Amino acid sequence: MLSWIGETEGEAAVEPALRKFGERNLAERATPEHDWWSVPAEARAKVVARGMLANGADIELSEDDEKIVMSFRCGSGGWLVDSGAYDGPDGLLTLTESGPRTFGRDSMWVYCAHCSVNNEIQAVESTGRLTSVEFPPERAGEPCVHHVYRDLDDIPEEIYVRIRKTKPAVS
Repeated sequence: MLSWIGETEGEAAVEPALRKFGERNLAERATPEHDWWSVPAEARAKVVARGMLANGADIELSEDDEKIVMSFRCGSGGWLVDSGAYDGPDGLLTLTESGPRTFGRDSMWVYCAHCSVNNEIQAVESTGRLTSVEFPPERAGEPCVHHVYRDLDDIPEEIYVRIRKTKPAVS
């Protein structure tokens, strides 16, 4: 569906479609009743890991004093890339307009744009903060990597810049 939207309406139309999905299905995650930001990093990482495991991913975990790092082959977006769904003239759309929806990259697979739009851009717009940072693969066979920072103030400013948002003042 996202490929069709981008191909018929232009790449810029992919973002409003994803935003509508986020407003209908994900907005509740960013309400005062769901104070996601006060949850310890280990619990936030566990929520992400459970979702990825349910999506067929094998997860490798590592951590340091600053963050928990989850590396996995996404069972949906990664599967599409690795199965060749983006290859050839009939392949799915690859976004080529660098901007927030591509994490500032020159290209990104259309499916992966939900990570930037729904999980980062809309999170910052509705709450001013990120809860995790995502790094989709750049080539087939590479893992998707998520960083879950123990202290949200430690998320680097360049992470906000890549989605054209301003890092909140240290709390």
